[in-house]
Amino acid sequence: MTVVSSRIGEDLLEDAARIMGGALTTSEWFRSIPPCRLTPLDADSAVVICRGLSANITVLRTPSGLIMADTGAIDTAAQIRDAIRQWEPSKPVHTIVYTHGHFDHCNGTALYDAEAKLKGWTPPRVIAHADVRRRFQRYERTASLNSAINKRQYSRPAFEWPTRYRYPDQVFHDELRLEFDGEPFHLFHGRGETDDHTWLWAPRRRLIAAGDFVMWAAPNAGNPQKAQRYALDWSVALRAMIELEPEFLIPGHGPPLVGAGAIRTYLEATARWLETLHDQTVALLNDGYRVDEIVQRVRVPADLAHLPWLQPTYDDPEFVVRNVCRLYGGWWDGNPAHLKPATEDEIAASLASVAGSGRALAQRAANHAAAGELRLAGHLVEWAALAAPTDPFVHQVRAEVNDRRAEEEPSQMAKGIFRAAARDARSRAALLARQGGGAK
Repeated sequence: MTVVSSRIGEDLLEDAARIMGGALTTSEWFRSIPPCRLTPLDADSAVVICRGLSANITVLRTPSGLIMADTGAIDTAAQIRDAIRQWEPSKPVHTIVYTHGHFDHCNGTALYDAEAKLKGWTPPRVIAHADVRRRFQRYERTASLNSAINKRQYSRPAFEWPTRYRYPDQVFHDELRLEFDGEPFHLFHGRGETDDHTWLWAPRRRLIAAGDFVMWAAPNAGNPQKAQRYALDWSVALRAMIELEPEFLIPGHGPPLVGAGAIRTYLEATARWLETLHDQTVALLNDGYRVDEIVQRVRVPADLAHLPWLQPTYDDPEFVVRNVCRLYGGWWDGNPAHLKPATEDEIAASLASVAGSGRALAQRAANHAAAGELRLAGHLVEWAALAAPTDPFVHQVRAEVNDRRAEEEPSQMAKGIFRAAARDARSRAALLARQGGGAK
């Protein structure tokens, strides 16, 4: 069923039900929502959702001011603040909770510090898990690396990683109980997409701000370019949420869920998805299988694979399996040749010699791609490019293979990497053609 795009985002609570019922895909929803909008959930609770990479923002009004879970990305933070100020123009933001330290969640805090200074309010107190501080320190050390990674992952060549962070004023480890104006709020730590994740429970409102534990896609528990993820711990956090029987659940991305039944259905299926990938992988590790063999054997159960909110549009189950292997078994994949391997240049030169030339190796890659054997084509064309770096034909084949790989992949992470490789190859082919490069 095709949904008229103009209706998407007009009723976020209806959108969630339509996705779960199969009348709306998550991809269509994320493409079509309004640029930035605040939606009240009750008289004193609201969510701000923006198009693009920015996280959802939860806003909870108390008599003395506002509590925020996250503050958004640099390019959406001002819109988020404006939406909040239309809803509540006069109360200060007294508390900001970082659900975790990713750039799309916590890079708008400076606006509320500045607002407090301008209006003579006490600056907001920022609360986060203790590991957020270490995350920010790591980001400061690796800004260039993270810029390169995220340019690939999101296919945004102009993206630059933030280098300044508003550190938390207060940190906790396992659990923190707060009270504002007589109302309790609980913060819980869990590991999942990150090691520094917090989720917020407002018991009187029956509301959870889940951060990226919930994101309307297969869990981001395998990202091949970033730090360790924790599939089993993620499921533990989801099951803890189920036990509280919330009526409102605000995800890190996507429409809010309303109703204890719908929330339980969503969380239970996602927890099982994580647990089954984890358990299958660990069983095969214990049986002595190599990583390559494990990846080929582990499968998402059929009753979960079709669910609209568990599609691999962002991460990929295969990447999750590899991350579980890395968590328990380190970086070595079980192949003795990979422990202390020859250089890729040496392997490429030897294969090109067997094939006759780098160009012949690239032609073999093209033949495999034409037969739909894209994984094998990917290996061969990378070796061809290393063996014949001055041949524009080789780089053109490399571009075509990676274009096809990007088209075939559902996950944004895989698409981003293959698109980046295709752009690089096409640029090299054009430069070599202008320079009169030839076969090697």
